[in-house]
Amino acid sequence: MKRLSFIFLLTTASLSNAFGQLTFTVAPSMADLTNYFQGIGLTISNMTVTGAPQSYGFYSGTSNMAFGSGIIMSTGVVNGLISNPAGAFLSADNATVGDALISTIAGGQTYDACVIEFDCVPTNANLSFNFSFGSEEYNEYVYSVFNDAFAIAVTGPNPLGGSYNNTNFAFVPGTTTPMVSVNSINNGSAGIGPCNNCAYYIDNTNGTDVAFDGFTTGLLGLVPVTPGQTYHFKIAIADVGDAVYDSSVMFLANSFKSLPSTPTSILETKKESDLSIYPNPTSTSIVHIDLIDGTTKEIELYSYQGNRIENVVFDKNTNTIQLNNTAKGIYFLHITKDKGITIKKLVIN
Repeated sequence: MKRLSFIFLLTTASLSNAFGQLTFTVAPSMADLTNYFQGIGLTISNMTVTGAPQSYGFYSGTSNMAFGSGIIMSTGVVNGLISNPAGAFLSADNATVGDALISTIAGGQTYDACVIEFDCVPTNANLSFNFSFGSEEYNEYVYSVFNDAFAIAVTGPNPLGGSYNNTNFAFVPGTTTPMVSVNSINNGSAGIGPCNNCAYYIDNTNGTDVAFDGFTTGLLGLVPVTPGQTYHFKIAIADVGDAVYDSSVMFLANSFKSLPSTPTSILETKKESDLSIYPNPTSTSIVHIDLIDGTTKEIELYSYQGNRIENVVFDKNTNTIQLNNTAKGIYFLHITKDKGITIKKLVIN
């Protein structure tokens, strides 16, 4: 074992931490878990969980890794310690087994797996989901054997022919890298490069409200499906190489959705250092756009389902967007610059 570990014992069902903005509910019922996963255009059934009871639950609140509410899966313990500054140490050995699929794709022995499985019947031709992966293995153990990983395996009819058979769809965006892991998304060993898919990585070494030393940006997965057919989903996260230094994955509530066509309007582009949006998340009626290099020509707001929101006004003189009582939710800004179009997620609380 590579380092000392601390075991955290969980004795209550719902925990919060006064120093953070996230609160947690541990080991919810299968009915509640089903309701949290299920979004529009699909029906979920036969929900099961394999792993330590303290390794899965719900989160709510706002942090720099997660917002709103959703499902959290961990290789350690889901509790208020997650919602601490990055100096806090998350390392629990649950003394549970690993997962064969992650062992195969990550290339190492796995431990402390948390696995959620369910059946799903979509009504449209695509199924999408949103998630973010974080780990204490960042940044010191990047490119080592301690490659904690996450996968979503799908079994069911492939609309292009044949069948999916435990086929992983938790890809690094824009690649065929068959997993999201410490080694597949990072800024290199010790956070100083060379990076791997670092456009999707956030270094949280000095973060104030999530204890993980690093995590991914919000990622979007997409599964082509045949409407009306049954698909089996297996969602798994596991420690790789040893059973300590925890990792977690967070899903937005109701983020599993079945859409009628490829949702190009909600595919967020990579991080761009010359553009910022604030406040985001926002509870105000005005959002500011800062563009360091170039000019903003037009801004459009789209709903999560890809519908254009009409009651939004872009003021070119002040580079602000007036939301005009737009309902709470997750939206995507299409920002047309003189150098092209950038798509950014906007959360209205």
